[in-house]
Amino acid sequence: MHNPTLDHWKAVKRILRYLKGSLTHGRTITSSTSSIINIYCDAGWAADHDDRRSHHGFAVYYGPNLISWSSRNQKVVARSSTEAEYRAIAFAASEVSWITSLVKELRLPCPRPPVIFCDNISAIYLTANPVFHQRSKHIKIDYHFVREKVVCEQICVQYIPSTDQIADVFTKALSSSRFAHRRSKLTVSKPDMCLSGVLDDNESY
Repeated sequence: MHNPTLDHWKAVKRILRYLKGSLTHGRTITSSTSSIINIYCDAGWAADHDDRRSHHGFAVYYGPNLISWSSRNQKVVARSSTEAEYRAIAFAASEVSWITSLVKELRLPCPRPPVIFCDNISAIYLTANPVFHQRSKHIKIDYHFVREKVVCEQICVQYIPSTDQIADVFTKALSSSRFAHRRSKLTVSKPDMCLSGVLDDNESY
């Protein structure tokens, strides 16, 4: 914003083209008896070419429905992909802690602790193996925050292959086909009946 260049202008035009081509898309919310909370989180290490800060993103599902998501730059420069991914887990854990508290306040069922899916094995080891502590002093606060949640069984962190990582769409450039597939997993689709992208009061996504 302070010093825009031609590259920034091209990026804005690309965003506007995407918005114009997806005006009739919306999120689908379905009725379900499932009350399981799953979180997919990912990070793009040093993805910002201007300051080399990493991106992170997460998607939180309650049953089959996407209820919370985020995509943003990390505030500090990560010195490794593991650090970037671990910070992504910490942000996701913070969000799901609030959601779990809200679910309990609403007296909704929560049959098991929320599961955070991450595609970085080293970051997952950090959540459970204190031997790695000496290698993680620079992310000490995030380390203890996530470790405490795991030890108290408030969250569970599990591995997921990159090919199945839904949060990829928040952190890195994807081919058109992969982007469309990830977008569908975020329950974003084109409604069957939609006039000019606007629904009547009696209709819903």
